[in-house]
Amino acid sequence: LNSPIAGAEIYHPLSATPAPALFSLSGDGRGQGAIWHAATGQAATAGMPAVAGEALSMYTTSLTDGSVIPPQVAIGGQLAEILFFGKAPGYPGFNQVNVRVPDGIAPGSAVPVRLTYLGRSSTEVTIAVQC
Repeated sequence: LNSPIAGAEIYHPLSATPAPALFSLSGDGRGQGAIWHAATGQAATAGMPAVAGEALSMYTTSLTDGSVIPPQVAIGGQLAEILFFGKAPGYPGFNQVNVRVPDGIAPGSAVPVRLTYLGRSSTEVTIAVQC
């Protein structure tokens, strides 16, 4: 039989694309995330926790400019709905991602948040979530 595909090639880019980053309030990429309430601009901390259904915003790096493939954001182990992703206005080299907090997340002051894009996962930061 004649096969239309006689072989395959594996692409190895010259430089690896770094994993996306989520930022923390401390600046070290751990602990309380620099993730804010979209409506107020205040961080989702224990004093101002996020709630299910609310829109949150965050900055990240390493998303492909102009891509139609959205990142995935897990909050408390559940995928959040992506409301927007694209260039961060006024911050060259950074991307903004807006998400909706999913229902059914266990409340707490250190709920894990992780962003995954094209198979590359960010470090984990946390936010506060109330019922």
